[in-house]
Amino acid sequence: MERNGTKRCRSDMTNEQKGMTASIVGYVIFGFSYLFSKMALGVAEPMILLSLRFTVTFIVLNLLVLTKICKVRLKGKPIGGAILLGLLQPVLYFILENYGLKYTTTSFTGIISSVSPIFTTILGALILRERPNWKQWLGIVLSIAGVMMVSIGGSGGENTVVGCVCLILAYLAGGFYSILARKLANKFTPFELTYVMFVIGFLSFIAWAFVQYRGETLAMYADALSHGRFIIAILYLGILASICAYFLMNYSYGKLPVARVTVFGNISTVVSVASGILIMGDTFTWISGAAFVLILGGIWVVNHFKTPETEE
Repeated sequence: MERNGTKRCRSDMTNEQKGMTASIVGYVIFGFSYLFSKMALGVAEPMILLSLRFTVTFIVLNLLVLTKICKVRLKGKPIGGAILLGLLQPVLYFILENYGLKYTTTSFTGIISSVSPIFTTILGALILRERPNWKQWLGIVLSIAGVMMVSIGGSGGENTVVGCVCLILAYLAGGFYSILARKLANKFTPFELTYVMFVIGFLSFIAWAFVQYRGETLAMYADALSHGRFIIAILYLGILASICAYFLMNYSYGKLPVARVTVFGNISTVVSVASGILIMGDTFTWISGAAFVLILGGIWVVNHFKTPETEE
């Protein structure tokens, strides 16, 4: 009995480590996506970027299926839940976030996005009964404080009610995505969830682009694709930041409670700021250093002081 128990613990630890690794790598990829999004938006309108990004994703996903590298078996599975997942994220989340970014300042966006783990943690406690202990709540708050410190130095501008509401709704949609992904993780493979999500995203954003730009859409596609930096950006965003990162997220939701997965999201802030310093030549300040310590320290606290009842 003791030997079996030991083996089971080792297996659980292995699954836990896989989930943590997947979450960290996924959010590191997301962190660099801000840099590539900025690069692409310097060439094309947001909906042109989104529709071409998801076209790349759609093509690559289907190549993986056609070459039998990955399999999709949806028969007998709750496909309605997977479709709802795709409508929450990427469709609703990306649309709301883009309009939120358009009508608010960078610093306000950073502050609101940093609070999103609290939304998700509360939803996880209410719906999934995954209740963090007080030490984990402390870690979440520390990590959020770090993101807010980074946001303090953001660019100026004005915030509008429309922009604020869009951002709040975007991160609520992201919270419900996390909960639903966790619930569906034992019914679909991570690739199947990723496939359905991005087929929904592809169809939605292509339709939106042709409705918004009408007869000019194809010409705008051609113009965007004539720029080398745009092609590099959508390859990163369409393959790494979409297929790879969301596959890793869907995988990690099958291994860890949502509170532990989402708190890793603040790693994206560290990566995006660090890439700005190292690649774009942004200034590194003591505020950035202190913020990094708070973010990483908070993440360590959440994962170190886990409770058995929050685990599978």
